[in-house]
Amino acid sequence: MMKHIPITNLQVSAKIESIYLVKEVEKKFKKTGAPFASLLLQDSTGTVTAVMWDNAEPFLNNDIRPGDFILVKASVGEYNKQLQVTIQEVKKIDASLVDVQKFLPISKRPLEEMKSEILGYVNQVKESHLHALLEALFFDEKYMELFLRAPAARMMHQAHIGGLAEHTLAVIKNALTIAANYEGIDTDLLLTAALIHDGCKVYEYAYTTAINNTDRGRLVGHISMMGMMIETLTARIQGFPEETKMLLQHIILSHHGRKEYGSPKVPMTAEALVLFYADYIDAYLSTFFEEKRKAHKKGQKWTEWVEMFESYLYAGEPPKK
Repeated sequence: MMKHIPITNLQVSAKIESIYLVKEVEKKFKKTGAPFASLLLQDSTGTVTAVMWDNAEPFLNNDIRPGDFILVKASVGEYNKQLQVTIQEVKKIDASLVDVQKFLPISKRPLEEMKSEILGYVNQVKESHLHALLEALFFDEKYMELFLRAPAARMMHQAHIGGLAEHTLAVIKNALTIAANYEGIDTDLLLTAALIHDGCKVYEYAYTTAINNTDRGRLVGHISMMGMMIETLTARIQGFPEETKMLLQHIILSHHGRKEYGSPKVPMTAEALVLFYADYIDAYLSTFFEEKRKAHKKGQKWTEWVEMFESYLYAGEPPKK
């Protein structure tokens, strides 16, 4: 078995030989003008920065790229009060020789636990046509396996295995809480939309090692894909009401709220408004708390610049160790 020292077990001054997943690679330059490689290494326990000062050609020539596995001989030091790995030797490792699950960030919630919760919400939808549509998706074992493993995003909120299920459950809870404050909300329609709103992210992202957009994801996108999928699935359900289909498609096509955010339509129904804000709340709060954790890990009370917010964020004083 390949040697692997979990990133959370790394200690300053240690000499290591271990396999890691390359998350990021950047070409930088020393004061002398000579190039070196700056990396972010990853396993399921976290990430650590790394540098290769000399003989970094495998990284600089793109022979080793993000998503590749490497075996490194290295020393562990400290830079800006954070661990940093200095690589002396590196060797690319074939992914078939690696237990990939040890290197992918994954939800803290068990996937099977989230599956049960998702199916519980499916069973809360009583309208027969909507329930049949949900069964066609979530009772399909192949689709459900993809759904449970998919990330919610490539870079921002819940960008890890199980992230899509996490995000979906949070959006459902937000949506139902908002809806409970108002009369006239069709909760079956809202709950159906919440369950499937990001369901085509299983096709938008490839996530075997690194999270990347698929060609279909870039060219079509999860919003449009789900709009088309609703058309396909409802055609197979006898007597599916045309207006219900139209309203459901509208909620999906408008759930990013604004055209500049990728929605073909803006929300024009109560259910569409509720879903937009339920989705927005989770995306932004999840990102906030993830950035706060990163800041505290670095001993900082302010985050780095967060593109999603177009701002720095106040994380507060880091907890005392």
